[in-house]
Amino acid sequence: ANQAKIDVSEARMKGEIGARLREGQTLQNAVRIDAETKIISTKRQGEGKKEEIRVKTEVKVFENERDGEVAEANAELAKKKAGWSREAQVAEVEAAKAVALRDAELQREV
Repeated sequence: ANQAKIDVSEARMKGEIGARLREGQTLQNAVRIDAETKIISTKRQGEGKKEEIRVKTEVKVFENERDGEVAEANAELAKKKAGWSREAQVAEVEAAKAVALRDAELQREV
């Protein structure tokens, strides 16, 4: 009878130890899975940030290129306007001289 009690007691102890081991392993697995999930989530957030930065950089480069093209076009336009203004002034001077010459010719004829 004593041996039966000892056997039952040992079986209970082994059962409880096994149950506690399984609980411990379950908790360890849960912690490991949580840690892996956090690592993956952090990596994905980092990748998202990298992509966001890459896109912002590309947009900024495009904007800078466009601003450069606009500045170049404005400079070219300013050159052309200056040339046209100079041509207009020359034409005005030539017209004034032509009028003065014509007046002088008319004065001689009179």
